[in-house]
Amino acid sequence: MRIPPMPLVVLLLLALLRRARAASTGTRSDEDLYRVYAEDGDPQAFRELLDRHGTVVYRYLTRYLGDDEMARDVTQDAFVRVVTGAANFRGQSSFRTYLFTLVRHAAIDAVRTRRRRPDGTAGSLDAPSGPDADDPPPVARLAVPDHGDHRTLSGELSRAMEHGLARLPGEQREAFLLREVDGLTFPEIGAIQGVNLETARSRVTYAIRSLRQSLAGFGGQP
Repeated sequence: MRIPPMPLVVLLLLALLRRARAASTGTRSDEDLYRVYAEDGDPQAFRELLDRHGTVVYRYLTRYLGDDEMARDVTQDAFVRVVTGAANFRGQSSFRTYLFTLVRHAAIDAVRTRRRRPDGTAGSLDAPSGPDADDPPPVARLAVPDHGDHRTLSGELSRAMEHGLARLPGEQREAFLLREVDGLTFPEIGAIQGVNLETARSRVTYAIRSLRQSLAGFGGQP
């Protein structure tokens, strides 16, 4: 039995519906987009999530890991985990919390792999700081004009910030970057790090105090 072709008007309506759905992804919440992707495999929904969060994740990882190339690799790994973990998302947290939990696990795995010694043991994961464990991680560069005393002051201030971040315990540096660079809330940081709200808040507070001491000679505050 031959199935007759669908009427042209039906085909046009379906095309319009698909177009409207694609156009509407820009106004949907992250959680709705992720559910659409999990249920339908809609590539437009995933692209929208990547557009919204890809740069933020990469920026965070460059500061946390201290290595641009490694940050790119971990960003890619993290979004692969977003793809493979879509079916496991139950909406018990925000998508952003879920995303940065995956980012955190991907970063820890990358540091563990990178610091693995020839004898098969792994180095400390407390302070992933870049290609050399003794080197401080590069952090956000200040937008100061590149001339004269301004350039010298910018370099000194940037190095002081780098060394201050490098001296922080890993969980404090992570909490500080999540809060101050990426704007996550204390409940979100606590969920990502697996601690309660007050612990997350205290980690950020201690990190800021330590960084203020590091920058005391410049009269600045982080």
